[in-house]
Amino acid sequence: MSWYRHSNCLICGGKCATVVIPMGIYGYLTYALSAIGAIFVYLEMTDTEIGMGDLRLYLMFGTILGALIFSLLEMDRTTRLAKERVGKVL
Repeated sequence: MSWYRHSNCLICGGKCATVVIPMGIYGYLTYALSAIGAIFVYLEMTDTEIGMGDLRLYLMFGTILGALIFSLLEMDRTTRLAKERVGKVL
């Protein structure tokens, strides 16, 4: 069950219970890198020169890619923990 569907099962449509898994370090890193990447995108869109040359582009794409990787790691971690708590999660 996704975080935005708290009352209905995605498979059968019936009522279901919510398994709460607290966010781990990968989730926080995802948000932090996304925010940093968004700042670099904004600076690039507004042609603001910050004195980094081409390094700013590498940092922009690197932080966005890093956020994607950490979000996948967080999803894997939360799915694994949910499976341990309930036994079967799709």
